[in-house]
Amino acid sequence: MPLAHQGATDEPGQVRIEIIVFDGFDELDAFGPFEVLSSAGFDVELVAVRKPGPVRSMRGIRLDIPGVLGRPDGVIVVGGGWVNRAEEGAWAQAQRGVLPERLADAAGSARWTASVCTGGMLLAAAGLLTGRSATTNRNAYNELRAYGVNVIEQRVVDDGDRVTAGALSAGMDLGLWLTERELGAERAAEVATGIDFSLRSPVWKAGVICHHQSHWAQ
Repeated sequence: MPLAHQGATDEPGQVRIEIIVFDGFDELDAFGPFEVLSSAGFDVELVAVRKPGPVRSMRGIRLDIPGVLGRPDGVIVVGGGWVNRAEEGAWAQAQRGVLPERLADAAGSARWTASVCTGGMLLAAAGLLTGRSATTNRNAYNELRAYGVNVIEQRVVDDGDRVTAGALSAGMDLGLWLTERELGAERAAEVATGIDFSLRSPVWKAGVICHHQSHWAQ
């Protein structure tokens, strides 16, 4: 399985990361990691599932999304609307089937595929978490287990080329961990200081708990 680089082996702007959004997505799921990864200098873009155009978030923010999921180095899918089976959101996307298919296809060429909150359920629906360790919104743990996933009750779970985060603000922890994987702990610490964000808990990685350098920010 492809693994992300363990250190500063690329210029961050050379690493393309696409965050998939759709009608009913949760805002913090997307903008948390977007803020962190953009601050780190990565080439980050919000992308649509099938075609460019307007996307309306869970709480009514309207965005004009100019691009669709392509062949980036990293893919992040967000959640929203799964637990309450909302008419628009992650649950609706899973039922339609298009996004899980696109995720499965993109994962074949990406360094890593990641999720925030119930975006993890979309990765599971795509068959990308079967037999793997992952996390999601705590209210969907049992559903995730039903997909044959080893559920880890941590904010960020790193299983090689699958990296998953818990609900909402855990997306910022995800962004910092991905920054550390790609660019090293020193750069992650700089970003954490710049956005005044302190790590809330360690990352679960390959069966061990990773304690970050100085917990990034104090």
